Amino acid sequence: MMTLIVRLQLANWWRDRRLAAVLLVSIGALAAVSVWSAHTDASQREAHAEAAAEAREQWEGRGPSHPHSMAHFGDFAFRPSGPLAQLDRGVQARLGKVLRIEGHKQGTPLFADAARAGTVARFPRPDAAFFLHIVVPLLLIFLGAMGLAADRQSGRLRLSLVQGIGGRDVVGGHFLSLWMLGLSLLLVIVLASWGAASMGSSAHIDGGRLLAFVVVHGLFLAVVSAAVTAASVWARSGRSALLALLALWIAGTAVLPRATGSAATALYPLPSRDAFQAAIKEAREAGPDGHNPKDSFIAKRRQEVLEEHGVDSVAELPINFDGIAMQLDEEFANQIWDEHHGKLEARMAQQSKLGSWGAVINPFQSVDHVSMTIAGTDLLHDLSFLHQAESYRRVLIGQLNHEHAYGGSKTGDRTFKATPEFYASLEPFQYAAPGLATALRHRLGEILALVVWLLLMMMALVRGGARLERGDLSC
Repeated sequence: MMTLIVRLQLANWWRDRRLAAVLLVSIGALAAVSVWSAHTDASQREAHAEAAAEAREQWEGRGPSHPHSMAHFGDFAFRPSGPLAQLDRGVQARLGKVLRIEGHKQGTPLFADAARAGTVARFPRPDAAFFLHIVVPLLLIFLGAMGLAADRQSGRLRLSLVQGIGGRDVVGGHFLSLWMLGLSLLLVIVLASWGAASMGSSAHIDGGRLLAFVVVHGLFLAVVSAAVTAASVWARSGRSALLALLALWIAGTAVLPRATGSAATALYPLPSRDAFQAAIKEAREAGPDGHNPKDSFIAKRRQEVLEEHGVDSVAELPINFDGIAMQLDEEFANQIWDEHHGKLEARMAQQSKLGSWGAVINPFQSVDHVSMTIAGTDLLHDLSFLHQAESYRRVLIGQLNHEHAYGGSKTGDRTFKATPEFYASLEPFQYAAPGLATALRHRLGEILALVVWLLLMMMALVRGGARLERGDLSC
């Protein structure tokens, strides 16, 4: 019987020309946005690959060069788009994708879209996730809130109950019809994105993450469909149900996320980029300066090296002490960076934790957080890129300083040049995104919140259906 109700509801939507037109326009818009996002993502991947290849060509094409000169010439680390960035751009549009790799200086992300595109880029991008989190729920609200109301006004609901159709079947049928519609729109998005990505020259689809994306959004759409149906059952009229649902939609999509973000910023403020870099610069001035031979730290290390080799002056050393001094400078700078960036990340973690608590009471925030994590476009993945790039920088500069010190030159010899083969032997930067299981462990609270919300909504549906059968609710 429930299947028959679902078929009848879907047929009624299709017979209504206005609703059918809205659904067709929605499907077309979702497909177009998905294809556009996939094409944009593929273009970015190709651009990053070309830029990385060009940077590597320049690195290897310098010819014989002094190691410290190459440390200042530097390299670049390019952050690739997330595995499912074509579905959910997340915070990538507001964060840099390129890090400058050089000696004496930790990189700061450059070329963020928000910096290039102005204030427009600070608003939500029209990607697939935006439509799934904002537009599709609004469509389900308008269709579902008036569904049972229309049945009440036309007498179909009373007639169905009189003919022996259970109230739970009626409620379940309306819920399933809404959920099936939401899943159909989700399927349109996934197929359009997959198809567009497969046709690109740099096709990239992560099957595991795509499945997780579908499951999580299917769960979210079930919560929305159950909430809409429950409101239409328990409300006295379709208008009151619609007003209540619209108020919840506005609160969930606009008010609560902004309130949570403002509270996190107020309670755990982050320093500006200029203030952060100024603090690091001030702390570094208290340590060794590899370019200053009279620096007290450098002088102490010089004496230790002289004693290790049993000589009285750097001219007698079989190595180049300048490379050792540069590495001492780097190691101190690394400690300063770890300390300051550790404090910064601790603040970010506090903000994120507060945001997660806010997401527990707001399914819209829950699915947004989990969606970005699955797509690999959240802050967790960006910090992973930053850490890997910094680790690469330290290894690269350490190898250059080692060649400077032990590659065959002596202290004061500034004409020494390492061979192109040496520079070609240094591995380029390769970013490896965190695994899906590792990333989702940070979002267990949000996933559990969605499950709990679904259980609560299903309980409301079951009780509403039972009260319809008993005649306790108007029909």
